[in-house]
Amino acid sequence: MSDQSNAVEGLGGDTALKRLLIALCSISTLGMGCWVWLQHNRPLLPLPDSKAGRALLRQYQGLTHDIWLIFLLLAVGYLINRVYVSRQREAHKSDHTSPRRVESCLQFLHNNPVTTVLLIAYTVAMISGTTYLYKDMLGWYPDLVKGYFLDHFSVRESFIEATMRRTDYRFFPLAHQDLHILSWFSIHIKTWMLFSAAELIGIILLSVKFLNNLGKQPWARASTVLLITSLLLIHPSTGTAFFQVIYCERLLCLVFMLYINAYLLHLKTRSNSTFYATLLWALIGIYIKDIAILLFIIPPASIWAANTINIRRKARHFSHYLPSFNRGQPLEHWLCSLSIVFITSYIILALIPSSYASEGAYNANAAFNIVLDLRFYLFALVSTVRVIGIAKKKTHFHLLDAINISGFAYAFALAATYELNTSSYLALPFQLIATINIAWAWIAIVEKGSNQNIRERKKIIGAALASAIVIGADHGTAKNTFINNISEQKFEQSYVQLTYEKLDEVSRTIRESGDNVNIIINTNSRLSAHRHLNRIPYTSLIEYMPNKEQFIVKDGAHKRSNYTPKVGDLIANLDKTISLIEPILKNLETDLIYQHNPSERTGVIRRITAIRQ
Repeated sequence: MSDQSNAVEGLGGDTALKRLLIALCSISTLGMGCWVWLQHNRPLLPLPDSKAGRALLRQYQGLTHDIWLIFLLLAVGYLINRVYVSRQREAHKSDHTSPRRVESCLQFLHNNPVTTVLLIAYTVAMISGTTYLYKDMLGWYPDLVKGYFLDHFSVRESFIEATMRRTDYRFFPLAHQDLHILSWFSIHIKTWMLFSAAELIGIILLSVKFLNNLGKQPWARASTVLLITSLLLIHPSTGTAFFQVIYCERLLCLVFMLYINAYLLHLKTRSNSTFYATLLWALIGIYIKDIAILLFIIPPASIWAANTINIRRKARHFSHYLPSFNRGQPLEHWLCSLSIVFITSYIILALIPSSYASEGAYNANAAFNIVLDLRFYLFALVSTVRVIGIAKKKTHFHLLDAINISGFAYAFALAATYELNTSSYLALPFQLIATINIAWAWIAIVEKGSNQNIRERKKIIGAALASAIVIGADHGTAKNTFINNISEQKFEQSYVQLTYEKLDEVSRTIRESGDNVNIIINTNSRLSAHRHLNRIPYTSLIEYMPNKEQFIVKDGAHKRSNYTPKVGDLIANLDKTISLIEPILKNLETDLIYQHNPSERTGVIRRITAIRQ
């Protein structure tokens, strides 16, 4: 019996798969029945915005996500155990000894000095100037310090709320959970950025490993490594995603690379360990982002379809030859069944609570634009060349082709659900697949083509020039360039951080003089009493409500009472355009205490000197 058959038997075989699918379909049917009942019987339930409705919704989401998480952890634990046991058995049967990791690392550094310097410089740039005061981090970080650094291994509600308590039809429960686990060991943003850099380096190394395993011998050498690294690093989607830690595309790309490497090894070896490893990464990956399912389901579905077509061609004389389940493809069956797992999870965990809450979809105001860059066309060109080669039977349908189909599907899904801007961080998984294809073309033309006798130094120079041409074309044609995106992020973090520090300094000076410190901000600011400002020594924190044209004390003395601005009060804008505080300044005379820069997007602190009548 083959290793693949042993792996299937470990999961219970095709019978167990069919039973699982029947159970999932039954649960999905019940879930859809509950959803239909909900649509027609809303009066029987409390209003979603009432206290009872919010309690009901929270209890439902808590219970269903807990049950889902228990089953997921059991499945992940089982697969990890099977991978470990299978590798132990395979190691005993094989005489092959894997190279030591330290030696492999040192050899890589020795063979790729230019790439190493580029990665180090990129990591330093990522870490430099990074702060907690940036978009979603403003909401995540306060929850981390709530326990005074004494509750390291506790559940962080901020990560749970952002992923498992949504009611806008989004579904990505495992997004950001790498940071959730990392927060148990460290809450320092610089450490998180180092972890993010390690994820990026891992993606690059796994890309090189994938290309090396595509052929009978490794062809991705120093020039290919430099090409992949340069193209992947210096792109606006990568810069946006990796110069802060708030984007789940980082984790998605890492898990996807682990998945396709395990899958490729399984196609070559048919071993038990790769069978379980492929299924493990696919199971995790489908829950990282709502459309990530396409990256993990389309490749095995494409390979299954291609193999089925080939079998039918070879068996034209036997009409009864092909059964519905070909025993030669059990992994593809299990991987494709994850689509039913995902649909069932979505119905129970996202569709029902979102329908009850009636808040609308997250993409209701999406632009649905399509903005393509040069790399999209290069990817399309390489894919077309491969399709022509397959049609002319000069090459065979391969995992790379299946991945390309998933890449196009992912791009079209972005266009259909939000927008397809290939410069956006949302398109990072697509850009990763495009980079792999460009590197494959480089290998085919330079590394193992007619020019393979060219010296390695000349190939490295050629790779650098090719990268520079593509990157230069990107910067010359795209609106959102790598430099613009990085500069924008660094600029925003700089002015928010420096304004915050100045507000703290001014507040302490006023307090030491014996006066009260009353700070007025616009309620639309991301910062609030619950988001960092409570660490500034104010007497009262007041928020201006533009829709009501009222000032409300949000924290400190006279909390929840109405407020009238007084001479000596501070008016601050920390993280939005200065137009946010213009309504506050009406009928007030103020002195400028601090302004970060002369633009519209700047941190500003003013102090009231007089009240106009």
